[in-house]
Amino acid sequence: MKPAGLQRGATCRQTNVQTGGDALYRVVIVDDEPFMLEGLRLMVNWAACGFALCGEASSAQDALRLMDTWQPHLLMCDVQMPGMSGTDLAAIANRYHPGTIILFFSGFRDFAYAQSAIRAHAFGYLTKPIDPDEVHETLLRVKAELDRRALEGAQADGRALILHDTVLRRIALHDDSAESLLRAGVLLQLKRGEPCYCAVADCGPGPVPEGAQLLLATCGAVPFHLAGPQYGLCFRQIDRNLPQLERLAAGLMGAGNAQVSVGNVYHGAEGFARSLREALDAQGVLFAQCGRLRLYHAFDMEAAGWLARVSPAALLEAALGERAERLTRALETLRETVTAANPTMFMLRYLAAALDAMLPTGTGATAARLRALWRDGAAEQSAWLDAFCDTLAALQAGGAQGADAGLPPPVQAVAEAVRTRYGEALSLAAVADELHMNPAYLGQLVRRHTGETFHRLLLKARIARASVLLRQTVRPVGEVAAEVGFRDVDYFSQQFRSRMGMSPVAYRSAEATRKEGAYATDQ
Repeated sequence: MKPAGLQRGATCRQTNVQTGGDALYRVVIVDDEPFMLEGLRLMVNWAACGFALCGEASSAQDALRLMDTWQPHLLMCDVQMPGMSGTDLAAIANRYHPGTIILFFSGFRDFAYAQSAIRAHAFGYLTKPIDPDEVHETLLRVKAELDRRALEGAQADGRALILHDTVLRRIALHDDSAESLLRAGVLLQLKRGEPCYCAVADCGPGPVPEGAQLLLATCGAVPFHLAGPQYGLCFRQIDRNLPQLERLAAGLMGAGNAQVSVGNVYHGAEGFARSLREALDAQGVLFAQCGRLRLYHAFDMEAAGWLARVSPAALLEAALGERAERLTRALETLRETVTAANPTMFMLRYLAAALDAMLPTGTGATAARLRALWRDGAAEQSAWLDAFCDTLAALQAGGAQGADAGLPPPVQAVAEAVRTRYGEALSLAAVADELHMNPAYLGQLVRRHTGETFHRLLLKARIARASVLLRQTVRPVGEVAAEVGFRDVDYFSQQFRSRMGMSPVAYRSAEATRKEGAYATDQ
């Protein structure tokens, strides 16, 4: 689930939602104190507890609008608010959103408030100031209840419109065990040697409309839910029916900003697994645009030779240096190389992705611009190249190489902790405690001066280190994940794909191809 961006200064906010390997439960929080909302957003590790924070409201009326939009699994609200109280809000929620769990918090320890929570059929009652450990513990209990309800619902209706199956999600994250492949073959009714291919439809920000779900269920494929608004489609066909997929993409785009990516045709359950992972990687950087579709494009020797020729490391070094004339010469050389070699858009986009992976901490705005460049498949070459050169010029103007030096001491301490302790179970609350600061205030400082949250900085540091280990070692992906601070290899794979545009296995394979291409170019 990826809602619209945060609107600063508004009383009703939809926040950016990150998802793990499985879909996260949606939560809306309500409090008339902005500091409380900020604290809950920054101090609570929502994803680790199985939740995605999809909305914040400062009044019960705004909360009702968010609930109608998101249909949240959990509503956390203050008991005492001006206008409509939290208990009145809970009564309305119980009537119109009966499946939503209610969790109250309040600055009052009066038993009467606890009694009102009980009368409103609330799941629990937390007192302010909020203790993050207590919130995490309560969220885990709420998740257990939601898991129980989901299991009961799945058992009661085995004919669900979309196939939600952990096996298929795990195959997407490189679980190729014989048991998983056998179960996948049974679920998809795939015979040994039968041709098939996969597509992945990402239905874009917001809840998936019923019309989009109907399109997915009636397109002649076996649909299954991957995460949030992302669905897989398995077609049992010998050839890819691109006109049909084009019509599907057009229909989904009518419902939102959708993307449909397509893997190649293979055979049997093993082929399904390979095609599914190709379609997922095509959602990132490994794709060639074909009309509305993104067709999987492997990182081949031609692309490797191009990357060795333009040298992303040299470009980044020039951009991070202080000499403007050096960057100007490097960009002029790049333009001359593009004119002479006429690379495909795939090669250009991969150049931007390679630079994005190398960027140091403190380049949030530049990283966002680079990420937009390598994710855009519809750009025209000359316009794309102009935007790329402007981005590197902005990087130099921003002085990224000395980013930490210009930061306030507390933010420098956070940056240092992220750089050196990424392998630990590091949290903003722990760093704030070491600095004797309020976690919410420290989180605001970090975001204001780096353009990124503490969680994003830590995630970026972990993925950057994982990239080095995948390039330079042959250690299993699970060991790499554990060393850089991920306890769940599936969550690591999902975050790596989101950040790097491909899975860890595909990245390692592409790096091996790049080295071969560089060697061939040198020869």
